[in-house]
Amino acid sequence: MRVFAAAFLIALPPVAQAQTAPPKPTLEDALLQTRTSLVLNDGKFSGPGALVLDAAVERSRFVLLGEDHITHEIPAIAAALCDTMHPDAYAVETGPYAARFVASLLSNPDRIQLMTARDRAYPNNMAFLDIREENDLAAHCAASSHNPRFALWGLDQEFLGSAGTLLQAMAAANPGPLSRAAIAVAQAKEQAAAALARSTRDFGKLFLSASTDADIQAIQSAVDADGNATTRDLLHEFTVSRRIYRLFPKSAAESNLARSQLLKRHFLADYLPFQQQTSSPRILFKFGDDHTGKGFNTVPELDLGDFIAELAAGEQAQSLHLLVLGARGMHYSSAGYGKPLGREPFAISDFPDYKWAALAVSDLIPADPAAPGMQLTLFDLRQLRYRGIELPRQWEHFVYSYDLLILIPELSVASPIQ
Repeated sequence: MRVFAAAFLIALPPVAQAQTAPPKPTLEDALLQTRTSLVLNDGKFSGPGALVLDAAVERSRFVLLGEDHITHEIPAIAAALCDTMHPDAYAVETGPYAARFVASLLSNPDRIQLMTARDRAYPNNMAFLDIREENDLAAHCAASSHNPRFALWGLDQEFLGSAGTLLQAMAAANPGPLSRAAIAVAQAKEQAAAALARSTRDFGKLFLSASTDADIQAIQSAVDADGNATTRDLLHEFTVSRRIYRLFPKSAAESNLARSQLLKRHFLADYLPFQQQTSSPRILFKFGDDHTGKGFNTVPELDLGDFIAELAAGEQAQSLHLLVLGARGMHYSSAGYGKPLGREPFAISDFPDYKWAALAVSDLIPADPAAPGMQLTLFDLRQLRYRGIELPRQWEHFVYSYDLLILIPELSVASPIQ
């Protein structure tokens, strides 16, 4: 059929071909046609963009929010998405055991106090859920779900400061005497490593990364001898996480591949049994934007977002891929292990991987200072596909990776629980 169509066009006289070929729209003109105003006020979306967003969410079983991390504004957007979607499960970029701990507190009135106590004992023991806005978001999504079996899933490796919590959980699982002795030795080494990391501010000194192969083999041999299923699983998460961190300085590509594979395995381990209890579950994902797009990401890897898109297609369902970024404002900065977050100004166009976004930033809908709420601009990237628009390489990547782009005029830094 393609050969016939091509031959037919060749057979047309030049005048007929010119008459049937409309002028190609420019990216600048097409982008303006895709933008709408989106307002978030009192936890609810409004404006023309809300109609686009609500319709897209309604059609989708899997909604993936790709983000810039540790902001005050993006969790508020995600909370409104939860109220629109009422997800059965919420998947986040943290380790499975960290997420299980937070899940156990979601309806506890002392949730923040218990999180504070854990973080003081084991700083940086989890990624993102130790941020107040992110922790509140998880509780909000649980409350907005219509499913009494609502689940919070951590799909990533355990975080750099997690060794103490993992060893504590291994000991609490009541394994045999050999395992208990080996775990006690490892706990003493972990405490010494944490003290050194705190004094030097060096995450690399923490036991999860700094433990030797002999340290790990000693625990492994003991757990193999008289451990139980819980201690074996905890040790597995410890060793998998350790490998990802230790690989990165030697080969970022291998580390990123191992991590993307882990995200998918963790997802299936949660999703398959959950699917037996909840037919066609609706799931919200919130991860850094390199994890949530379709196709190869910028690393490049076929990451979680591509996996979910293919899964949705296989299940005759739909996935929605949202990119939520800030045009400018303040980013967090790390002062080292156990130290408060810093703040530094940024503009998105200053980052090489986001140079493409400068055009979208220039097309932000002007804010009304007198209007209440967070004033956003939504771009429907789906309208830029298959139209013969000449897309620069970075634009082409994001247009086919993401369905909707939400730009926030200004970001601020979120607040750690402490």
